[in-house]
Amino acid sequence: MTLFYDVFNGDADGICALHQLRLEAPRAAELVTGAKREIALVGRVKACAGDALTVLDVSFARNAGAVASALAAGATVQYFDHHYAGDIPSHPNLKAMIDTGADVCTSLLVDRFLDGRRRVWAVVAAFGDNLAAAATRAAAPLHLAPHGLAQLQAL
Repeated sequence: MTLFYDVFNGDADGICALHQLRLEAPRAAELVTGAKREIALVGRVKACAGDALTVLDVSFARNAGAVASALAAGATVQYFDHHYAGDIPSHPNLKAMIDTGADVCTSLLVDRFLDGRRRVWAVVAAFGDNLAAAATRAAAPLHLAPHGLAQLQAL
């Protein structure tokens, strides 16, 4: 039996990234999170063959050993992040979408993955990660009134 785990940073970016994915592809999963700066979270999952981990907004470098263990156990790992990653191994069960650019947050990476289908939440997260210019650029196709953009920034 496949178990699903959603492992995510408990800040706006991590929460919004997960929200985008689950709006698009709902599923029951065990939620694994921590306080804002608590990022060594993958090790809390005792993955088995066939399990599926989605990891959001936590440094791959800080979780590389735990990811390797999950992969060795036969789990699949989908990883979205914008922090320093270190070396990312090549493995058929690892799908890593990592971009450490200065104007990127994890929710913007998820937005790319979803082809913008839940973009409003990526905009909220980009504002939450103090990426106002990136948030404004991402919001442009939404054609929001100025007060609408201000509401997303406040959220």
